[in-house]
Amino acid sequence: MGSEVRESLLAACQKFMEPIARFLIKHGIGYKEFADVAKIAFVNVATEEYGKRGRPTNISRTSVLTGLTRKEVKRVRTQLEAGHRMPTPRLGKPAQLLEIWHHDEQFLDDKGRPRDLALEGDLGFRGLARRAGGDVPPGALLTELLNAKAVQKVSEDSVRCITRHFNPAGIDPYFAQRYGEVLRDLLNTLEVNSASLADEEKLFERRVWHDNLDRRYVNKFHQLVRDHGTNLLEFLDDWLNTHSINRSHDKSENSKRCGMGIYFFTDNGKKRKGT
Repeated sequence: MGSEVRESLLAACQKFMEPIARFLIKHGIGYKEFADVAKIAFVNVATEEYGKRGRPTNISRTSVLTGLTRKEVKRVRTQLEAGHRMPTPRLGKPAQLLEIWHHDEQFLDDKGRPRDLALEGDLGFRGLARRAGGDVPPGALLTELLNAKAVQKVSEDSVRCITRHFNPAGIDPYFAQRYGEVLRDLLNTLEVNSASLADEEKLFERRVWHDNLDRRYVNKFHQLVRDHGTNLLEFLDDWLNTHSINRSHDKSENSKRCGMGIYFFTDNGKKRKGT
């Protein structure tokens, strides 16, 4: 693979990683947790899809394909073979702070609940922040916790813990799961179509857009997409239900997951501002 192709692939990776990074940061997930998930994905794909004669890829080749050491590949594969497809969560600094605040008796009241903390002192918020945040300034941690409504100030020099979990945007598990499923389906389609296939073998994937749409008509276009897109999806949903097999059949042999997605997109050319 030439350097120009590699640069193009990495540039493409950065493009689709930016909304992923935005989504994860918004909901309190940091790089280390993401890196753990990415490592498992690399090892899983290299192991399952690059073997020969139906057997999993050996550890040495998986190491070559992924760039990970053989020791790390073995560790991840052992984890996968045990059925653990998600890494052990690494709590970010704000989440670690809340965890300590809820469990360390030094920061609990006589009823075992997180007590209000003075901002200063070893047994105050500063001391708690040093234990959880390391070199992260206590003020920076406090700001993020306040923004996430995980803590609140009860006076000028004391704070109260409001929640056990750090969830800055208040996302629910269903939407988080849907985010992953929608992105997976779209990327799988693009990956299939990146191969040298005849046009009739490629999966349907089309976009329509204009770089200079009058701003006054953006909402109108969005409504058109809602109306006509919903009508099309309802028609296709009826067709899928008509041609689905009975649930009593062996789905592994007789059925296949299949569908179509429609999405609206817009970009005003400006950087998004964090909350």
